[in-house]
Amino acid sequence: MTDIFGYSWEDIQRAQRGGRLGRTIQPSAEDDRIRLNADRALLAKHGADGLKELGFFGCIDRLQRAGDI
Repeated sequence: MTDIFGYSWEDIQRAQRGGRLGRTIQPSAEDDRIRLNADRALLAKHGADGLKELGFFGCIDRLQRAGDI
């Protein structure tokens, strides 16, 4: 099985049972620049409230982390 965010399934199961992981999970490890450009275009088209109404919460999260919202 492939890793999930750099962790084996056994490591994740151990953490779910209260064990510790060796490092913090970094969900933004991949390059978000391409997505961020598309997200900014959506923000310009729909506005922040429009994105919320559409349920584009991943898009909103990336824009907030980038400081655009």
